[in-house]
Amino acid sequence: MTKRKNILGIDVGSIAASIAVIDDSNQIVHTSYTFHKGQIVQSLAKILKEVDLSKIKSVGYTSSTPKILNHGTMSDSRVAHITTAKLLNPGVRALLIIGAEKFGLVTFNKRGEYLNYKPNTSCAAGTGNFLDQQAERLNLKDIKEFSTRALANKEAIPLIASRCAVFAKTDLIHVQQEGYSLEGICDGLCYGLAKNIVDTVFVDNNKTPVVAAGGVALNRAVINHLEKITGRSIIADKNASVYGAIGAALNSKEEDLSTDSEITDANQLITPEKKEKKLYYLPLELKLSDYPDFESLERYEFQSNLFPAMKPVEIDIYLRSTQHDIPVYLGIDIGSTSTKAVLLSRDKKVVTGLYTRTSGQPLRAVQVIFESITDLEKKHGFKFNIVGTGTTGSGRKFVGKILGADLMLDEITAHASAAHELNPNTDTIIEIGGQDSKFTLMNNGMVTFSVMNNICAAGTGNFIEEQAKRLECPLSEYSQRTENAKAPLASDRCTVFMERDLNYYQNEGYEANEILASVLHSIRDNYLSKVATEGLIGKNITFQGATAKNKSLLAAFEQKLQKPITVSKFCHLTGALGTALELNKENSDSTKFRGLDLYKK
Repeated sequence: MTKRKNILGIDVGSIAASIAVIDDSNQIVHTSYTFHKGQIVQSLAKILKEVDLSKIKSVGYTSSTPKILNHGTMSDSRVAHITTAKLLNPGVRALLIIGAEKFGLVTFNKRGEYLNYKPNTSCAAGTGNFLDQQAERLNLKDIKEFSTRALANKEAIPLIASRCAVFAKTDLIHVQQEGYSLEGICDGLCYGLAKNIVDTVFVDNNKTPVVAAGGVALNRAVINHLEKITGRSIIADKNASVYGAIGAALNSKEEDLSTDSEITDANQLITPEKKEKKLYYLPLELKLSDYPDFESLERYEFQSNLFPAMKPVEIDIYLRSTQHDIPVYLGIDIGSTSTKAVLLSRDKKVVTGLYTRTSGQPLRAVQVIFESITDLEKKHGFKFNIVGTGTTGSGRKFVGKILGADLMLDEITAHASAAHELNPNTDTIIEIGGQDSKFTLMNNGMVTFSVMNNICAAGTGNFIEEQAKRLECPLSEYSQRTENAKAPLASDRCTVFMERDLNYYQNEGYEANEILASVLHSIRDNYLSKVATEGLIGKNITFQGATAKNKSLLAAFEQKLQKPITVSKFCHLTGALGTALELNKENSDSTKFRGLDLYKK
């Protein structure tokens, strides 16, 4: 019989699972760390295959680990980290734990006795999740590439607001416009995160060394900034991300598995606990509202030859013309997450709609759209005579000056103009964008009240995208997968609270589609509580923005408001459409537009 002498430690957090094996002399024999993406049982079983379980005599796990193990001794997660820190760093006086959702500083006296623990507030700033979001936003492969680029930076770093994901998004656009490199931007984000940590938990001028643990501790750029800001040495060893698992193993050392409980296979160790689901919301289905088919005469994607790294442009042709020289107004909406354009005929018909991702590069996104229009002309053998050009969105002034725009329109006016044209009876506009949300009231085509929420990422399209990625659901499938789905209740207060609830439901075995549906209810409730004044919502509601293409989100609003809601086939283009309509209204004989060929410059 194989002699059992090793101890296994398991630590499962909100985004990652880790294991550690130690021997009788507390030597670390093996460690493994993986992002579980909500597939906790499968991910844990996979890394346990790396371990010879026949040699394991005891098992320990942290309190953050869901109840999926049928053997082992539980350790408080913080205690587990402390145990490891004291083993690997004798005489440690401070331990900084930086996880995906929370961070905190543990302090000890000269005798190594526990003194205090100062945690972060309920905010994503200063946590791993914040950096993960920024890595995705910058189109980087993963957080490892983000960290590598940040560490490689040799230039001055931009100042990027990192208290909230929304503020960070806005600043990312600005610093990219100012010409900062990707390495500099990544480093600036790492500095912002480090500054948040220091401002929150470092409250004195103590200069004793600090041991860092948690996944973020492996980000050397963050550690370097922490050292510069605090003036303290920050110790982050190669095992920083698996401190919890090591500590769980150490704390279970005295608890031997009995003979009849000996394990040789991961399936003997893991038994997912089956709990009764509590589904709070009714199925997402439309009963009062009409939903468009979003059909066009022709639809295809254009991939830029000049900027192949940019996302493709989605092109919809809605109107064909027998003219060779087609007079059109060009409206462009440069948003934080997407850039849209509409070519509008003189009789106010949408000829073509174009949609692409901004990817933090607003000017380049417009260049790619111009390139796609030029390609469209060549493909169909005609030429657009652009008689007027206007911009709206967060990049309207910057891009507008470069293009020679005739009109640089605020977003409220642009969306209101489109809403009135598409439905003259509109009295309420619900508009949910990538990073902000707007609530507008109208009377006979005139805006009477409008408010924008741009200080919180909750209640925006970005949050939907992030949760879709986390649950590995393509955005194109989101609506279909959540149609008629029931959902558990999740917080609507902010992204942090929402994500905590969603992580909990993942750990409790709820289906991905049920969690995806829960996200939509949270987005709706956040919008209705933080942006809109529900009592002022009228009878003729128009839902605008790309998020309105999500039929299930429309159903969530209808279910709450119990009113029909109008969605146009142009809902994702309404900012650009409204701008083109305002150009049409001015009907000027001349244009300052510098031409589509600008994309080559």
